[in-house]
Amino acid sequence: MRHWSEEDPWEGDDPGRLIRPYTVTGGRTQAVRADIELISLVSTVRPPTRAQRLQPEQHRLLSLCRRPTALVEIAAYLDLPVAAVRVLLGDLLDNDLISVTSPSAAGSPDARFLQAVIDGIRRL
Repeated sequence: MRHWSEEDPWEGDDPGRLIRPYTVTGGRTQAVRADIELISLVSTVRPPTRAQRLQPEQHRLLSLCRRPTALVEIAAYLDLPVAAVRVLLGDLLDNDLISVTSPSAAGSPDARFLQAVIDGIRRL
């Protein structure tokens, strides 16, 4: 017989994250733009207009990417799977709100770039 413990996410004052990633992505599991690499740098190009209805996670993503931020960092900050973040990024790309710079498009990343990504992940 299973007994409920104090670590049960349904008990207590702070139940933790209860929103499933598929809810955030509107049920989509595959990004339209699968070419966004883990170390691709995402930058906010412009803020959304009033007509563009974005989810809270997309607003957080835009705020976070005011400076270039790697996909893996975004996923960690938003506490979402990389696949879900790719779906959100695809929507923002479709609306011309962000730009994505892929290191493979610019050639091999240099050691300073890779170290910056590692340092950013460690800070999380």
